[in-house]
Parts: sequence; structure tokens; C-alpha cells
Amino acid sequence: MEQNISFRIDGIELLEYAIIAPDKTIEPQTIFKFDINIEHRFNLENSHVFVIVAIHIFLQESGIKVGSAKISCIYKVEQLKNYVDDINQISFPQDFIISLNSISLSTCRGVIFALFRGTFLHNAILPVVDPKSFQIATPSK
Repeated sequence: MEQNISFRIDGIELLEYAIIAPDKTIEPQTIFKFDINIEHRFNLENSHVFVIVAIHIFLQESGIKVGSAKISCIYKVEQLKNYVDDINQISFPQDFIISLNSISLSTCRGVIFALFRGTFLHNAILPVVDPKSFQIATPSK
């Protein structure tokens, strides 16, 4: 059964970021590896869903960590309380979760591009990631 969930983006917050200078010069053609984690948090009182994306950037060749960012994309979901089950867990349709993750990843791509512009991480552009590839754990309130 398809459900149409009404929502909007309410804010974007940079929670933390770091640029870690390596011992050697980073060439423009350097290949980076990204470790991405997505966490969902909820505020029922304000009907907010927080999609928190943590990104860690490594040099592909050596595995040395050279940067990170943690960004929260805040969504206002109409009728959020309708998605709370009997045991106080949030239960969204899979397609809606994938949409939130996709929008958040795209937003974070722009944020980290702006953060790292003009640094040795200028070419560390977050690749396009299939939001369906993220494992969905039991949500917490």
C-alpha cells in the first residue's frame, strides 16, 4: 500500500567536521574512500525527524583518515505521531526512509564540498550512493 507522507526540510546543521593534514602532499588525482553512516532520531513533540549523516574520509591507497563531517538534516513530518506503534517505535514505509536518506546524502554532498573547498580535500567529492544500500536498524525515539 502506497502512502503519501507530507514533509518538508526544516533545517540543516553542521554538527562537527575535521580536516586532518597527512604527512605527505595530497595530489589532485588522489582517490578517496568514504565511510558513511546514517542515523535517524525523532522529536515527536515537534514532529521532527533528524537524519544525521556521519562521513569519514580516508586516502584510498593508505587508509589514512584525512577528514570527517557530521551533518543533521531536519525534516518536519506532518502527522508524525501516526507512525508510532504500540511499543513506541517509529515505523515509516521503506520508500519514505529511502527518500529521506537520498535527500540527506545529496544535501551532505553539497555541504562537504563547500566545507572542503580550497583545501587538500577539494577533490574529495562524496560519490553518488544508492540509498537502498544502507542497512536499516530498529529506529529509536
